[in-house]
Amino acid sequence: MIESKKIERKSIRIFFAIFPNKQVQKQLIYHSEMLESIYGGHKIKMQHLHMTLLFLGDINIHQIQTLQQIAKIISAKKFELKLDIIGYWKHNHIIYIKAKEFPAELFSLTDSLKIALSENGFVFDNRAYKPHITILHKTICHINTNMIKPIQWYVNQWFLIQSQPTHNGVEYIPLNHWYLE
Repeated sequence: MIESKKIERKSIRIFFAIFPNKQVQKQLIYHSEMLESIYGGHKIKMQHLHMTLLFLGDINIHQIQTLQQIAKIISAKKFELKLDIIGYWKHNHIIYIKAKEFPAELFSLTDSLKIALSENGFVFDNRAYKPHITILHKTICHINTNMIKPIQWYVNQWFLIQSQPTHNGVEYIPLNHWYLE
C-alpha cells in the first residue's frame, strides 16, 4: 500500500497590482464584451481585471512577510488614470486598454517598489514598464484606436496578489493592500 503524503508548496506566484473599482470594472467588461463579439478570444473575468505594477513570479512562501514589510514603507500618492486607448499585442495575442499619458505618481510607485525590492535581494524582470489592463486574451486582430469615451479611474490603493492555479483556471488571492496618500 502506498502512503499518500501531503506535499507542502514552498513557492507561490506573486505580483503587485492596482485593481479598478466596480464602476470601472463594468466599463472595462462592456468594452471586452463588445470586442469579443468582433474579434473572438476570451474576456478576462471581472474580478481579475487589473494593472500589474510589478510581477515577481514564484517566490518562497516565507518571503511574503518581508514583501509586506517592504511595501508598508513605500510612500506614494493617489492618482487618476484616463484610459483612452484600445490596443493589441501580437506576440501574446491580447487586447488591452491603456492611457495615452500616465501620471507621474504611477511610475513613482513602481520605481519605489523596484528599488526597495532590489535593495532587499528580490529578483524580477526589470524591462521597461508598459502599464495596461488586459481585457481579452487568445485573440487575433490588429486594433489600435482611441476610445470614444475614455474611462476615468481614481486609484487610491495597491495590492500584493497571489496567483493560484485551480481546476477552473487561475484565481487571484489578495494577500495585503496599502492605501496611497
